[in-house]
Amino acid sequence: MPEGPTPQSLLGPFYFGVILGTFLYGILVLQAVTYYQSYKRDKLWLRLFVLYLFIVESASTGLSIAMIYEPLVGQFGTDKPMSLFPSLLPSQPFLESAVFVPVQFFYAWRISVIMRSYIAPVLICMTSIASAVGAVWTGIIVHRVKEYIHKPDVNNTALIWSVSAAGADIMITASLIWSLRNRKTGIRRTDDAINSIVRNAVQTGGLTVAFTLLDVVLFVALSHSTLNFVFDFGLPKLYSNALISTLNARSGATTGPHAPNVLFSGSNSRQAASSHMNMPSAHKVVIEMNTVIEREEDMLALGERRAQSDNPYGEPK
Repeated sequence: MPEGPTPQSLLGPFYFGVILGTFLYGILVLQAVTYYQSYKRDKLWLRLFVLYLFIVESASTGLSIAMIYEPLVGQFGTDKPMSLFPSLLPSQPFLESAVFVPVQFFYAWRISVIMRSYIAPVLICMTSIASAVGAVWTGIIVHRVKEYIHKPDVNNTALIWSVSAAGADIMITASLIWSLRNRKTGIRRTDDAINSIVRNAVQTGGLTVAFTLLDVVLFVALSHSTLNFVFDFGLPKLYSNALISTLNARSGATTGPHAPNVLFSGSNSRQAASSHMNMPSAHKVVIEMNTVIEREEDMLALGERRAQSDNPYGEPK
């Protein structure tokens, strides 16, 4: 007869997942501070959007810490931690969907601007909505079943949630790479800036997709295990970090092969903002992803003088 789960195997993944999520929340705090210091003139809706993500992530982090406190401390010495889901666990799917849906919609909007097409953005939005429905449904079922022994009952809804989220992330990353690479002009500086954005998309999007796929594979393959929660609690933080990293990369863009990515390396926000103001328009246009890149050849031919370009974000400090 197989032995039952141990506290280490059952509660350990929750513990390490909360630690990872809290670590990523710390990175998010630094990125948010960098953003608000560097982009004081961004449009109000964008600054409020970043604030919204920060508030939701703060609530999610606080609830996840309270969630793991319950079985490890509050229920210590009883058999409840080994039989019942943490009472706050059903809140996680709701909070995660409150992050990844707006972020994916934001990327879909940016892709529609770059590609001048609504096909890929509409598919991304539809997939994101399907993922949100699966997440909400999962939270409801977890609240209803309550016990670990019924965890396989959540598999179908969790599969819809995770696979749809991964599908949207893959479409976002692929669309960005395809559309940007097709807009190369043959001008070295412009093309280097495009390559910088592509690297940023691969790094942030690829990491998010990897976490999502690991979450769903472990959840389904090990239906009686909680190992998937090692990755689950960090997922919303990856979404928020990826988006704010993209916003902060506007000021830190370089044309060299080692363009900074705020998610993986530090930067001086004031120096970054200053360099952005002095950046040739070819770089600004690509980083902002708004003005037609074909204009760059004429701009560079005229001495790379700065030119006016549409910027939906507003001007940085």
